[in-house]
Amino acid sequence: MKFIRFGVEGILNSFRVPFFRTYHKTFFAPPKSTIIGMLCNISLKSQKEFFEILNKESIDVSVVINSISGKAKELWSYKTLKKVNMGKSVVRRDKLFLPIYTIYLRIQDDALFKNTLEFLTNPKNIPSLGLDDELITIKNITALNSEIFVQNNTNRVNSVFLDKNIKYKVHMAKYDKFLKLPTPNLVPTKFTAFDSEGNRISKEAKEEFLQVEYINCEVEFLENIESFRDMELGNRVIFY
Repeated sequence: MKFIRFGVEGILNSFRVPFFRTYHKTFFAPPKSTIIGMLCNISLKSQKEFFEILNKESIDVSVVINSISGKAKELWSYKTLKKVNMGKSVVRRDKLFLPIYTIYLRIQDDALFKNTLEFLTNPKNIPSLGLDDELITIKNITALNSEIFVQNNTNRVNSVFLDKNIKYKVHMAKYDKFLKLPTPNLVPTKFTAFDSEGNRISKEAKEEFLQVEYINCEVEFLENIESFRDMELGNRVIFY
């Protein structure tokens, strides 16, 4: 089991919460599927490989929201098959302004670890999280060793997590900064996208959980759960 840490900075980014159609509400942090999609994109992996990595849980992720400078809304025009309004419609979308994240990867396969580390350092496509125009900068890529990344000795974390019926309480950590209390939104984590013969079919979610996000506070789980501590940055994270 090996770990990679890297920073991500965007300008205007959006991670649409599923089931919101006429209004594209955004997560405050990229879901696991978005992160795996970005990794597959910069390493030129196919769509089939993306779903295999995601569904087989070849890579676990953890995300810490470092900061978000604001949230805006935009109107997005798109074509429809209807004749009204000249075949066009408009949807309102949330946009995060200057989001900064620290992302951790846990990879068990040595070849996949080396491949991921290589393409994070030298991407074959322009990195983006979400849509093609939502570009990001990848910074400070680090392979973590056992002295830097250790087992957390408390049940407190400051990373995004999936709520799998785990009880927790919130600790306010930084009163002088923007505070967002834990907010859950349903997110698909596994999909059916290919049939048994490898043919592409309509994508359907086959597993869903609540993604819990928060900024400038900590969560303490009321039962033992595996987590890790970054001794350099002070982050305490849980993988999913």
